[in-house]
Amino acid sequence: MENRPKSNTPQADLFATVNNYFLLFFCVSCVLSSMFIQQLFILVGQYRLGIGVSSIVGIVLPMVLLARKFPGGVPAQLRLSRPRLHRLILVIVATVAAVVLVDQIYVINQRFSPVPEEYADQIRELRPDGALQFIVTLLGLCFLVPIAEEVVFRGMIQRIFARNMGAFAGVFLAGAIFGAVHLNAHLLISITVFGLFLGYLFQATGNLVYPIVAHSIFNGFALWQLVSDTNVEAGNLPIYLQDVRWVVAALVVFVFLVAKIRRGGSESSPAPLPAEPVVE
Repeated sequence: MENRPKSNTPQADLFATVNNYFLLFFCVSCVLSSMFIQQLFILVGQYRLGIGVSSIVGIVLPMVLLARKFPGGVPAQLRLSRPRLHRLILVIVATVAAVVLVDQIYVINQRFSPVPEEYADQIRELRPDGALQFIVTLLGLCFLVPIAEEVVFRGMIQRIFARNMGAFAGVFLAGAIFGAVHLNAHLLISITVFGLFLGYLFQATGNLVYPIVAHSIFNGFALWQLVSDTNVEAGNLPIYLQDVRWVVAALVVFVFLVAKIRRGGSESSPAPLPAEPVVE
């Protein structure tokens, strides 16, 4: 007959096992290292390539190496699971509406905080010239960056604050830090607002896949504006901001879908406990 002795070992969750102040320091270190790596690529004239490399080396790799040491590995510890199709569609549509609203906030903010010339030069440099540059930019901006930033800001930082200060503080503080690390005053408000939306998605669904998808769509719109001739060179507004009715419609759709998304409940499950030794 087999008996399993009672164990005083805490649940094998990354955030319950590792000191949360250390985790926060670890996250900040990853973000700073990613920024440092990207600056190195900028210095050698490889800004485009540095976007993807800095995301992988500075954030994704350290996070994966840490999370894989705990039961369930990366998917369980970072709350990555297959999304529900119906909910995924709602998130996609809500994100498109959010893009309209965030871009409107950005346009308004530009009146008070003009775009720095240095930042404008970097954006022009990022504009792809040819198929290869477009692919490199697409992979970095719309795939690697969303994964890296959502893993560290929502998957880690937001959960640290939420565990210790409550869900609202987790969403708000992670969103504020997300906006601040972009290091541009003209982006602070708009990026923070979008960060709050991403935090809400994660808090409402418990699945990091949804904010990753939303972040990818947001960056995809930015890339579309970059390769088109509407914003970078001429300074014209995107077509969806040229008529205020688009903004109003986006606001209505956004508010409706945000409520619908929350009704699905959390999709995350507790991380599995480590296997206990069997005593015969």
